[in-house]
Amino acid sequence: MPTKDLDLDNLGLGEDWVGNNAAFRCPMCDKVFLVSQFLHQGGRGCPECAQSIGRVTGGSGQGGTASLE
Repeated sequence: MPTKDLDLDNLGLGEDWVGNNAAFRCPMCDKVFLVSQFLHQGGRGCPECAQSIGRVTGGSGQGGTASLE
């Protein structure tokens, strides 16, 4: 599955990114789920289908990254 990096200046309808927390919409099942850098170190798989994984490192607007694989 390709990786999609969140763009803080161009977030989609199923995306949000505040501080070290991000919300993603799973491209496989459409479930929206949250990922926290502190709670989900190494990423968090979609809690519905486990076919995608969200990752957050650093904070939004502070050189951090948020991506969905």
